[in-house]
Amino acid sequence: MVSSLAWSFVFLGLASSVHAACPGAPAPAYPYRVAAGWSATPVLGNLSRPRGIVVDTKGNLLVLERGKGITGHKVDENGCIKSSKIVVEDPNLNHGIDVHPSGKSIVASTPDLAYQWDYDADDLEATDRRTLITSMLGPGHNTRTLHISRKSPDYLVVSVGSGSNIDEGAFQAVAGRAQIRSFDTRNLGAEGSTFTDGNAGKVLGFGMRNSVGIAEDREGTIHSIDNSVDDAYRVNVVTGQVLDIHNDNPAEKVYALGQANNANESFFGGAPYCYTVYDPAPITDLSLQPGDYFALQPNSSFNDAWCSANAARPSLILPPHTAPLDMKFGVKGDNNLYIGLHGSWNRETTIGYKVIVVAGEYSGGKWVPSGGITTGSSDLLTNQNEASCGTGCFRPVGLAFDEDGEKLYVSSDTSGEVFLLKRGSGAFGGFKNHPPSSVMTVVIALPALMWALSQAL
Repeated sequence: MVSSLAWSFVFLGLASSVHAACPGAPAPAYPYRVAAGWSATPVLGNLSRPRGIVVDTKGNLLVLERGKGITGHKVDENGCIKSSKIVVEDPNLNHGIDVHPSGKSIVASTPDLAYQWDYDADDLEATDRRTLITSMLGPGHNTRTLHISRKSPDYLVVSVGSGSNIDEGAFQAVAGRAQIRSFDTRNLGAEGSTFTDGNAGKVLGFGMRNSVGIAEDREGTIHSIDNSVDDAYRVNVVTGQVLDIHNDNPAEKVYALGQANNANESFFGGAPYCYTVYDPAPITDLSLQPGDYFALQPNSSFNDAWCSANAARPSLILPPHTAPLDMKFGVKGDNNLYIGLHGSWNRETTIGYKVIVVAGEYSGGKWVPSGGITTGSSDLLTNQNEASCGTGCFRPVGLAFDEDGEKLYVSSDTSGEVFLLKRGSGAFGGFKNHPPSSVMTVVIALPALMWALSQAL
C-alpha cells in the first residue's frame, strides 16, 4: 500500500507538472527548480539536440536542431507553442542561428559554413540560401556561433573555437582558430568569403579558447564568454613540480570585445599560454588573486608577468568547467546578464547545468558586472541536484528573450527540450509556482514520479 507521504509527493509532483505547463506541453525530462519571482515550464520536447535559439521580429521561436535543421514555432500571448513546422531542412546545421533586426533574413552555421536565407516570419519560410563564410572546418571544437549586430546590422560576428585543448594556433590571428571575427557583409564575395579573409572580416579577439557565447549589450558592445582549458596544471617555478590544479582552475570568463564595426584586431584572450585564476590556493609558488593571469608552464618567453602584461583582462570570471554556451543581456530596463551553463565533465563533483543571473550596470558605454570581476551570480533555472548531474540532467545551451524581456526561452540539447521562463510567480494559468518564502520550488518530472510510486508500492 502507498504511504501517505508517498501520495503527498505524487500529488505535489502532478500539480507542478500539470498546472504549471502550457496546453499540450511535454512533461520535463528531469526535475528542475526555478527562482522565486519566476515561473517555468517545458514548451517543446523530443527535439533533435536543440542548440541555438532565437525569437524573430514577429515573436516566433526558431530552434536549430542538430541532425534536422531549423524548426519554427508560433507562440500565443503566454509564450506557449501553437504550431510548429520545419523552416530549413539541413542535418549539417549544428549550432549558430540568428535573425536580422529587419526580420527579413536568417543565418545559421555548419562546422564549415555560414549561410543566409531570405525569411518570411508570417509564414515561417526560408528561401534563396546564400553562402556567407567558408573554410571554418577544422579539428577540435566545431560550433560556429553567429551574431548579427543590432547596432550595426551589416556586420556578422562569427566565433570559431580552438583546434584542441591547448592549441598553439590560438596565438596566431592568421590561423583562423580560437578567435572571433566581425564581417562587413557588404564586402563578402559572391560565393562567400573565407573566415580568414582580412578584407571582409576583422579580428575582434584571438587567443579565445572556445568562446561559444556571443552577446551584444544595449550600447552595441560585443561580449564573449569563454570556455577555458581542461586538465589544467601548474609547473612550480621554484621546485619544477607539476601540480594538478584542474578541479578549481582556470576560470571561465566574459570579455568585452568592442563594437562590431570597429574591431581593433589586437585583443588577445590569453590562450594557449595564459589562463585566469579562479581559486588561488592550489597555485603555491606565487601570490595570486581571482582574476589574475598565470601561465601553465612558465618559461622565459611566456610567463606570469608576460601574461599579465599582454592578455586582456576579463570583465567577469565564473567557476571552472561550468561550460557557458550562451548569454543574453536583459531587455529594456533589465541590467542583468543571463548565462546558460552546459555543465562540467572535467571535475570531481559536477557543477553548472543551470541558468544563472549576474547583476550589472552600464558604465563607459558598455555593460559591466556590478561587483567587478568576481561578481557573484544567482540561480534562475537549475536541476534538482547539480552535484549528481553525471547521471543525467538537462543541459542549457541557447537563450532567447522575447521583445519585451518578460519571456526567456532556454534550450537543452541532451534532453531535447525548450523551456519557457516567465517573470512573476503563478505566470501560468494562476498556478502558484513558488511558496511565499525565497526557497525554490522543485518541479517533479514524470520519471521521478514513477520512481517514487514504484518505491512506495
